[in-house]
Amino acid sequence: MTTNDQLNIRQGLSGSSNPNPYSEFTEFSRNQIKEYNTIFKKYDVDNNEYIDQMELKLMMENLGVPQTHTSLKAMIREVDEDLDGMISFREFLLIYRKAAAGELKEGSGLHDLAKLTDLNESGDVSQ
Repeated sequence: MTTNDQLNIRQGLSGSSNPNPYSEFTEFSRNQIKEYNTIFKKYDVDNNEYIDQMELKLMMENLGVPQTHTSLKAMIREVDEDLDGMISFREFLLIYRKAAAGELKEGSGLHDLAKLTDLNESGDVSQ
């Protein structure tokens, strides 16, 4: 992979370093994206706009599906397009996109996360 390829991955598919989730994730309503952002911010304990491995560990424990160290790393790797070892909000939304498309293995950590933080038809978290 060339340096330009890595830069393009870091900048996201839209070519912007901070893509607009409303225009990129058109399958979700504005209300759904706001609710997903609320969930994301709840677990972004250090407010650095990323969910790192420890924050993901806390999230999964709070959801009642604790994961091993290896599983947490695999969960991050599955959506970590910029290869920084953390989940950005854009990458967080990818979890729900993959879940809606049936691309997450049943019983996997990301499948459980998406299922347990799924939004109902009104856009509210259904737990």
